[in-house]
Amino acid sequence: MTAPERPDMVGWYDPAQLLRTGLQTVLTEVFATRADYRLLLALGEPQEPRSFADREVFWMDYVSDTGDGWRPTTAVLHALARTSIAVDGEALPRGDLLLMGGDQVYPAGSIAEYEARLLAPMRAVSPPEPPTPRPLLLAIPGNHDWYDGLVGFVSTFAQKGALGMWSTFQTRSYHCLRLPHRHWLVAVDVQLQCDLDVPQRRWFESALKELREGDHVIIALAEPTWVFRQQYAKDHGPQMRSLLGYITEEKRARVVLWLAGDLHHYRRMERTDEGATPGAQYVTSGGGGAFLHPTHTPSMQRLQRGRRGETRRFRVSAEYPTRPVSLALARRNLAFPLLNLRFGFATAALYTLLSWLLPQPDLGAIDQGVGPAIQRGLVQVAEQPSAISLVVLLLVAVVYFTDSNRPGYRVGAGLVHGASHLAAALGATAAGLWCARALGVQHDVVARRGVMIAASGLLGYWLGGAIMGLYLFVSVRVFHRHGNEAFSSLREEGWKNFLRLRVDASGISLWAFGLDRMPERWTVGAWPLPLDPSASAEPRVIDAVKIAAPAAE
Repeated sequence: MTAPERPDMVGWYDPAQLLRTGLQTVLTEVFATRADYRLLLALGEPQEPRSFADREVFWMDYVSDTGDGWRPTTAVLHALARTSIAVDGEALPRGDLLLMGGDQVYPAGSIAEYEARLLAPMRAVSPPEPPTPRPLLLAIPGNHDWYDGLVGFVSTFAQKGALGMWSTFQTRSYHCLRLPHRHWLVAVDVQLQCDLDVPQRRWFESALKELREGDHVIIALAEPTWVFRQQYAKDHGPQMRSLLGYITEEKRARVVLWLAGDLHHYRRMERTDEGATPGAQYVTSGGGGAFLHPTHTPSMQRLQRGRRGETRRFRVSAEYPTRPVSLALARRNLAFPLLNLRFGFATAALYTLLSWLLPQPDLGAIDQGVGPAIQRGLVQVAEQPSAISLVVLLLVAVVYFTDSNRPGYRVGAGLVHGASHLAAALGATAAGLWCARALGVQHDVVARRGVMIAASGLLGYWLGGAIMGLYLFVSVRVFHRHGNEAFSSLREEGWKNFLRLRVDASGISLWAFGLDRMPERWTVGAWPLPLDPSASAEPRVIDAVKIAAPAAE
C-alpha cells in the first residue's frame, strides 16, 4: 500500500483545514436542519426491524469515531476482525454484529474520505476468504458524517453491500434490533440537534410495538448527552424525549445501557441519584481511530440539571486512559508551535494584517522599550474608529471560539486570549520598527514597511502558536475547558478502544478493550496483518461490567 493510501491523522490546525471545517460547520448547521436527508430516506425503501430473539447467545462489537489516521483505524479494525480475543483463558468471539456509533470518518463524511480513511483499512484487515456467514454491520451517523448532508454515509452503509468482511443491511440511518432474552437495541440518528425527526420517532414506536414491561433496552446514539448536558447545557430534543417516554413510561421497559462516541476516550458512568434506573450503565467509547480526548475533563462527579429541572448525579466507574496520563498529554500543548507547524502561517498572516492596518507606534516610544511601545500603540488604536472596529472583530471572533456555556467565563477568557494576541501583534510591530531603525531605514516608507511586515510575520508565526498553546494548556489543565481543541492539536494515535458485548440468558456482559499504542510495522497484502510484537500494541481489557437480565415474568 503506497503512502497516499495511508492518510495521516487530520491536521486540525492546518489553516486550510480550519477554513474547510468552519465552512462545513456553518453550511451543515444552516442546510441540514432545513433539508433533512432523513425525511427523504423515510420515503424510500422500507426498513423492517431485525430480530435475533431466537438465538441463545448474541455477540456484538461496538466502535465509534474511526477513519482518522490510517494506523490507529487499521489497528482497531484489525482487532475487531480477529476470530476471537482471549480474556482470562476464555475466547471472546468476533461479534455477530459490528455497531459503528458515529463519526465514521474525518474530517467530513465525503465519499472520497470514506474510501481512503475507512473502507481501505476495512479491506486491509479482512481475510481473503470472508467468513460464512459474514458478520453484519450497522452504522449510525455522527456530526462529521452529516457534514456532507449524509450523502457519503448513505452511499457507504445503506446499500446492502459488503464492506470488507462485514455485510450491511440497513436502508436508513437508524435501526432497531430485537435481541435474545428480552433485550432490544435502539440505534438512533440524532443529526446535529440531538433529536430525531418525526418519521424516525414513529418508525421506532412501530418497531417497538412488541416491547414488554421489564424488557431491557440498549440505546446507541452519536453523542453522550449525559456529559453534554452538564458541559454545554445540551439535552435531548422533543422527539427523542418522546421516544424515551414511549419506551420507559408507556411500555414500562428499562433502558439499561447507553452507548455513545463523539468523545474519543473510554468512560463508563452510573447514575447514583434517586431517579436512576438501577444498574444502568452510561458508556462513552469513541476510540476507534480519531485523536484522543482527555479524561481529566470535564469533571463528572457533580450534579447535572436537565431541561425539565431534574437533578442527576453520576459516578465514574472506569475511564481510559487514566487521568495522570491525560494530564501528562495535556502538557504537550506547550509545544503547540512545533506540533502544528502550519498553524503559524495563520497567525503570521493575522499579525501582519494587524501590523499593516493598526496605527504604528512612534519612534520615540520605541526608544523607551517594547512595553511603552505596546502601550502607545493601544492608545493610538483607541483614537481611531477603524482600528477599534478591527480590534472588536478580533475579540468577538476569539470570544466565539472560547469553549464554555457560561457567558461570564466565555467573555472573560476570550478577552484575555484575544488581548494577548493583540498585544503580541503590537509588540511584533514595535520590534519591526526597532529593526528598521537599527538598519537605518526608518525614514524610508517602503523599506520600513517591508522590515515591519517581515518581523510581524516571523514573530507572528511563533508567538501566535505559543500563545494558542499556552491558552489551550491553561484552559484544559486548570479550567477543564477546550478538551477538544487542546487534544486535537496533539493528534495522539495511542489509547484507542472498542467494546465487545454478549447478550444471553444471564443478561449483558460488556468488555472494553484498549490499545495503548499503535503498531509500528505492517505487512499489507497478507492476512492476518502482522503487528508490532509489543504487548502495548495488543488489545487488553480495560473494563468489564455485567448487567443482569430482565426479571422473570
